[in-house]
Amino acid sequence: MKQKIRNSDSIELYRLNIMKRIVLLLFFALMLFSCEKETYLSVENSDIPLLSKIKVDGKLFLEYGYNYANLVTEEKNKFHYTRHSYNDDNQLKTSEFYMDPAMFSSDSRVVEASMNRKEWVNPDNTAKSLTQTFDYNDNGQLARKIYTRPSVNNSEYSEFTFENDRISRQTLYWQNEMSFYIDYIYDEKGNLIKESKYHVPLTGIAELWTTNEYEYDTMHNPFLAFKRLMSPGKFTNPNNITKETYTLYFEVDQWTQKVSVISNTYEYNDKDYPIKVNGEAEYVYK
Repeated sequence: MKQKIRNSDSIELYRLNIMKRIVLLLFFALMLFSCEKETYLSVENSDIPLLSKIKVDGKLFLEYGYNYANLVTEEKNKFHYTRHSYNDDNQLKTSEFYMDPAMFSSDSRVVEASMNRKEWVNPDNTAKSLTQTFDYNDNGQLARKIYTRPSVNNSEYSEFTFENDRISRQTLYWQNEMSFYIDYIYDEKGNLIKESKYHVPLTGIAELWTTNEYEYDTMHNPFLAFKRLMSPGKFTNPNNITKETYTLYFEVDQWTQKVSVISNTYEYNDKDYPIKVNGEAEYVYK
């Protein structure tokens, strides 16, 4: 009888030792995976002060959130919310947009009520209005942006051409037919100086639709930290826009201005980053 008890105890002890070894192996495997993952990830924008908030007339107007790699993940204000996600190479994978539909109402009372709303738009109180999905080629350059809208079963996407590692053309497709294309021209610093949008009708002969022309200061653009959003201009310019001239080339009614000009003035901190724009918008950094 004693011999049987000893054998039983030995078997139980053996099982416990096996379990301990399995637990230790799992622990070290997880630690190894964690370390490998940690070294694989890269932090960006470590030399750029990250915008945290924008205030207008002293009131919070816009707020930004970032991930571990200093890449913007959230853009929040009263009327819209945007969420960005990235892959393991820090490339933008998806952007999800939530917008207050009342802002686009033709009823002035509805728009006014929206302007006076207290709660900010977020995914819990507002339906998603658009998802953008990003695909890249073997060289890591953006190849295609796909637009998905709720309850709209249409093929809508953009394709991109690069020159000197910058987007030189964006071609927009609707129902697999080219509808527009946008050409981008940069200065020697990499600032976008002209953006020309062309409409492509069924004839296939492109028509100049609009142009945007830009002038710049010589100071640092804090929105350069958003360059992973792959949108030429504000998010890729090394400097800040001081003047924008927008021109329409298609026919409009007599009350619509064909050329409009926006000018910006800045106040800067001791690191040459803007802290106030046009005396109204205040930039707050992390």
